[in-house]
Amino acid sequence: MTKTPVAAELSWPQVHAFRLQRHHLDGRAGRRDLSRVVGEVGGVQAQVMSAAEMQIAIRADCSVADVRDALWKQRSLVKTWLMRGTLHLARAEDLPVYTAAMGRHWIRIQPSWLKFMGVSETELWQLVDEIGAALDGTPLTREELIGVVGRGRSQHIRDILRSGWGGMLKPAARNGRLCFGPSRGQSVTFVNPRKWLKTWREVDPEAAIVGMARRYLRVYGPSTKNDFARWWGAWPGVGTAAWKALGPELVTVSVEGARLEALAADLTAIRRAKLTEPVQLLPLFDPYLMGYAKRDHMLDRVHAAKVSRTAGWISAVVLVDGVVVGTWTHTLTGGTLRIAIAPFSRLPANVTARARERGAEIAKALGATKVEVAVG
Repeated sequence: MTKTPVAAELSWPQVHAFRLQRHHLDGRAGRRDLSRVVGEVGGVQAQVMSAAEMQIAIRADCSVADVRDALWKQRSLVKTWLMRGTLHLARAEDLPVYTAAMGRHWIRIQPSWLKFMGVSETELWQLVDEIGAALDGTPLTREELIGVVGRGRSQHIRDILRSGWGGMLKPAARNGRLCFGPSRGQSVTFVNPRKWLKTWREVDPEAAIVGMARRYLRVYGPSTKNDFARWWGAWPGVGTAAWKALGPELVTVSVEGARLEALAADLTAIRRAKLTEPVQLLPLFDPYLMGYAKRDHMLDRVHAAKVSRTAGWISAVVLVDGVVVGTWTHTLTGGTLRIAIAPFSRLPANVTARARERGAEIAKALGATKVEVAVG
């Protein structure tokens, strides 16, 4: 089979610069643009809510309070289970596209998962529909939702609805039947996004998956269909279908010998990309790290275990020119943000100075009045 000709020879610094710019990490957007930024980067991972708030705040000049207002007051953001079955914050107007692209048309239910959950596929989809019917724009706690959907059902069904990991609620969310409402005390609540959000529209599943692949490449490209499938959390055939549909919009590029695909419309921007801010402090689970099947191009393998930790935990990292050079942790007490950086090797003085600047920006977003940055 003849290989597709290479449209451009690129370097990893060019690609990293392009991705950082598209991630709004090389120059933050304005506070009013925070929802647009979340939409452009394809959502932020939110199983640790404070990390999601920081992921947005390092991309838009806003506070964590602004993010919460966007979620619960303005409803321009929405919290739900999306890519990889993981909690995310997404731009509210985009949710119909996400759910059309990961709904029944594209999902392959694994028999092993059904066996683990103890339900048939017919029972699964019946529960998804009943969850959607039980919810409207009025928030219900998990127990209140179980009281409706679980009425007359077995204890087993009630238990899997009660699962803290999402269990049967995840398929409902990924099919556009459920999203989070504001917490009621210590209890989370759920609503139907069709009623909760200001607008809803039906989206064709075929168009939706192509749209998501295009959006992915605009931010994470150049990459491969397998990278997209990994980011999306789908079987490889989804990536193949999306890449085939994109067809004429794609070009093959060589990045220091690696053959990847990019949007032809982005090729000039990739070639010209240069960083104005080379040092970044990325929070836990930052999207910049989450878009690829392998991270060898941005992380030395000898340090991989410090970043990709057990149980899918992704550390907060220090970036220099788009490459991971260390990790960091933080505490916030008494109005003081303390950041401890653990570099993989000795950092130059100009890098530590810029890291302190990034720390001050994070402190402002968190409402801290003082910041201390220690480099170990």
